[in-house]
Amino acid sequence: MTLITPGLEEARTDELLLDVHNSLGDLRREFRALKERVEAGEDVSGTELKSKGTDLNTVLVSCQRLETTLAEVRQKRSRIAQGGYALDLDAAGVEVRCALARLRTCASAGRVSE
Repeated sequence: MTLITPGLEEARTDELLLDVHNSLGDLRREFRALKERVEAGEDVSGTELKSKGTDLNTVLVSCQRLETTLAEVRQKRSRIAQGGYALDLDAAGVEVRCALARLRTCASAGRVSE
């Protein structure tokens, strides 16, 4: 039987989301510096601009995925009993069916009612 403890998963996702948020801040500062270089008349290559745009897109996609995961974890948590733990009944059902199958095999019996 599987015991669900979403607090650990939520904390891990929060950490990842914070890392992505920090990366986004870093990229914002890099874009600001790049803008200042352009405004100062420096020659900035299209490759450099494209690279920064790709970096930004990657971080934004990661952020969106993590936010979705975090929302799912929080939704699961809201359905968990007051003690902060719950049983995964789907996994328990699978385990019971597997145990019954092993018993049928061992006993060379036919179908066991479920």
